[in-house]
Amino acid sequence: MAVSLLAAVILWLYVTTTEGVEREMMLSGVKIEFTGAESLRESSGLIVTEQDRTSVNITVKGSRRVLSKINSGNVTAAIDLSRVTTDGRYSVSYSLVYPTGVNPDEIAVVRSSSDVVNFYVDRQVRKTVPVEGRFLGSTAEGYLADENPVFDPMVVTVSGPKTAVSAVDHAYISITRTDVDKTLSYYTTYDLMDADIKETEEISVTLNVQSVKQVPLDINIVSGGGATREENTSIVIDPAYIVLSGDAAAIDSVSKIVLGTVDLSAVNGEYSARYTVVPPDSTENLSGVSEAEVTVSIIGLVSQNFNIGHDNISCINVPEGFNAEIINQALSVTIRAPEEDLARITASHIRAVADLSEVSESNATGFISPAVRIFIDGFPTAGVVGRYSIIVTLTPWE
Repeated sequence: MAVSLLAAVILWLYVTTTEGVEREMMLSGVKIEFTGAESLRESSGLIVTEQDRTSVNITVKGSRRVLSKINSGNVTAAIDLSRVTTDGRYSVSYSLVYPTGVNPDEIAVVRSSSDVVNFYVDRQVRKTVPVEGRFLGSTAEGYLADENPVFDPMVVTVSGPKTAVSAVDHAYISITRTDVDKTLSYYTTYDLMDADIKETEEISVTLNVQSVKQVPLDINIVSGGGATREENTSIVIDPAYIVLSGDAAAIDSVSKIVLGTVDLSAVNGEYSARYTVVPPDSTENLSGVSEAEVTVSIIGLVSQNFNIGHDNISCINVPEGFNAEIINQALSVTIRAPEEDLARITASHIRAVADLSEVSESNATGFISPAVRIFIDGFPTAGVVGRYSIIVTLTPWE
């Protein structure tokens, strides 16, 4: 009992004699806070930037009882912004703010890593800048991406410190997807170029991706004059191909582009002409070629002129009630055939027949000039080159 009482007395004497003894304590990383920052921003449009430090290290001195109530987490270094009225650079000392229940007069600052905080007060501004971007990825084989992505909106408003916002030239979006085989449409954030400002707003990005295909140019050929496309015709088209782009469905349906039609019965030896290249609907010609040169040549056949006598010129389907008199005594025609066949053809094998079935009674008087069809009897490999007509008079029956 006496021992316990003695120990209690000794402990009481220790506490009462040491509690009032001052000692030092290091507070590391005391956070720096700006008081009145929100009011400054709302009233004057000013904000604090370029702060040279966010915390300080402080050594304080006080009694054991007082120091036991503070630590680096509940002590702050406060900077009062109530006297800031314009933008510019400031160097301001701070005041230590202690937790409730701690009397600041009982604590002394022995030393600190810095007595002042340097910072810049900038004016908050807004600026509208265009949205730009590039496709830096890759497309799948047979596809082409548009060089100009579409952004919605096309401009964005940037807000922040004046010095940072003034450096912003444009917002930028980089599209980096690979093996793209269809149009892309999605939302993403953007970067503000040449500025240390981060934005979280998302905008719509559309990258049109089209199918690309090499398509041959062609010409329709009508057989005639003893010539056919497969056996007696050489066709050269320059250029032979163009490159089309468009929606995959539209491109897949195109196997060739037909420039026009050439009737071989009207070609004597060689035919050459320029044709306009017209891409199909919903497609675009990427080749930059708007015309193509077409040359059609007859090969393996020879031509010769023949005079058909009056007896081998006739009319059929003469209108009822009329007589047809052929004025031509002869008709000169050009016949084309393989050389061995042409050598055997004479004028007696050739007939010219005019079909008058389209002549009506109202125009059946006077001279008419109907077209004639040329027949080369016994020579199926031969044909006539050109078109011919005769002069006929129609007179009523008496």
